[in-house]
Amino acid sequence: MMLASIRAVPFAMMCMLPIGTAQAERNRYYTGFVGIMTENRWHDVVTPGRLELADSALIGFGLGWDRQIGTSRFSYGFELQALRHFGRQDHFEVNLPIVMRYRPENPVPQALTSVAFGLGVSHATEIPQVEIDRKGASQQNFFYWMAEAEFALTSLDTSLYFRLHHRSDGYGIYDVDSGSTGLVVGWRKLF
Repeated sequence: MMLASIRAVPFAMMCMLPIGTAQAERNRYYTGFVGIMTENRWHDVVTPGRLELADSALIGFGLGWDRQIGTSRFSYGFELQALRHFGRQDHFEVNLPIVMRYRPENPVPQALTSVAFGLGVSHATEIPQVEIDRKGASQQNFFYWMAEAEFALTSLDTSLYFRLHHRSDGYGIYDVDSGSTGLVVGWRKLF
């Protein structure tokens, strides 16, 4: 039953997207990233003086595409991520978020090329230890969301980004009240 619900989320979200207004050109990309897990709830990570790092890190890669919505500064797409945790937890994780991206016309700072938010599903091959240690229990399947700021590099088709990497029970949608947050830095290349 829960697996069917997980599969239905990306489909339902796709049905809500304004596909008819999107341009035909797609921007495909690949990405590599590294990060460190925290002991915090997601909003405590960005609160000065509250950040507590966990003895657990991650490394991963992803493939994605991004499609502009009409002539707006917004785009949407998908990013399939595969990553490995090591340290206090030792498992693989796969995430598939739908990503909404905004590219500001006059960004501050100037190197900022976009901000993005993604929401989807996450599957861990084992129940994550950081989540168990924080809340006493967890599970393999959860929601996944990300918040990202992307910055231009010297080449037009490459960028650097900073991301919050978060697994969540979705405020009680999943049976187990748990979750985890990581701080990630990554490199993206269009192809």
